[in-house]
Amino acid sequence: MNAQDKELAQLHDTIVDDVKDLVDKYMSIVGWDVPENNEDEARKKILKIIKETIIKLEKK
Repeated sequence: MNAQDKELAQLHDTIVDDVKDLVDKYMSIVGWDVPENNEDEARKKILKIIKETIIKLEKK
């Protein structure tokens, strides 16, 4: 395991928490702005946007 791998291993949980926080952030925004918000549907759509973004980033 090289230095980069060690650093990323240490950052793993932080990255996971950041992604969860990102989903929660946008869930809150949608909840405030859309009174008839369907949380399950909103979460799926937010995750879809994040996944599409990751795919685009992987192609760079």
